[in-house]
Amino acid sequence: MNRTAAAQPHEFIDTTTPVASVTNLSIRFPTLDGTAELRAVDDVSFDIRHGETFGIIGESGSGKSTIGRVLAGLLAPSDGTVQFDGTDRATLSRRKWRSFRRAFQMIFQDPSAALNPRMTILDSLLEPMRFMGGMDSAEMRSRALDALERVGLRRDLALRYPHELSGGQKQRVNIARILPLSPKLVVCDEVVAALDVSIRGEILNLFVELQRDLGLAYAFIAHDIAIVAQISDRIAVTYLGKFMELGLTDDVIDRPLHPYTIALMSAEPQPLPAHLRNRTRLRLEGDIPSPLDPPGGCRFHTRCPWATEICRTEAPEWRELRPDHYTACHHTTPDGLPPLPDRTGEKGAA
Repeated sequence: MNRTAAAQPHEFIDTTTPVASVTNLSIRFPTLDGTAELRAVDDVSFDIRHGETFGIIGESGSGKSTIGRVLAGLLAPSDGTVQFDGTDRATLSRRKWRSFRRAFQMIFQDPSAALNPRMTILDSLLEPMRFMGGMDSAEMRSRALDALERVGLRRDLALRYPHELSGGQKQRVNIARILPLSPKLVVCDEVVAALDVSIRGEILNLFVELQRDLGLAYAFIAHDIAIVAQISDRIAVTYLGKFMELGLTDDVIDRPLHPYTIALMSAEPQPLPAHLRNRTRLRLEGDIPSPLDPPGGCRFHTRCPWATEICRTEAPEWRELRPDHYTACHHTTPDGLPPLPDRTGEKGAA
């Protein structure tokens, strides 16, 4: 997969104290009748470093957006701990948390839905600053207009309404809204998925520029591997609420260790004739199971062509098989997975 220079590890990443540290995070939602719980995220641990882009990929229903909402302070953990700059959120009063969380912001997928159609762009820019307080009207207006220019928009657009802007312009406004708050971590949830392909590159380049100039850290959530690989320093691969693999972007993309990662890579379109492609295409059968009743053992075993009896009965250990490269699979080694087993003689095989 071709990757741009933006995806290479950034020299300004601060590895001393993580901007966010998640330990054994679980998020559960009760069903409407109260008889069961949906396990959206199940025992996930990771750190995000200052100035880093941490990519999170997976299918719909894998828990990506739920993790993002926890990182932005919109959801509290059911179990586990989340530390922001070394401070445990659970130790903060509601008042202190309100002031503290301005450094942890989120940008959503639909740029139109994130803006009030009855408010001018300027009012939308001022709204977060009014909520956080601590600035007079003149300072807020100055910061709002400066932020608009910082994301590549003219100041006169401030008096327009959202319907008068294009999708790309509206997403730039959503980015501008968080800048006056001086965030440290920005959660980007499918932020280019609703945009035209021609605009996506411009928005991604804007994120890279802001990171370089302001030292921002990103949690970049998407289902498109190519986009995540283009911008991320590290990538976590999620499936049914659990991490399947985590490592440096080059390692995960070029030398994946988990069958699910390989399957996601296989699904990525390649602009080459079939005889020139260098990857064996791995097709996943069936749909992702319900998080109301996840499979025992390895969560991926119901769709994994490498699955054996141990995969059905025992959950794999989370292991560091290469430096800073982790995975949860019974069969993989530092050299990767063994050849696919021959199942032609098994009952029910095609």
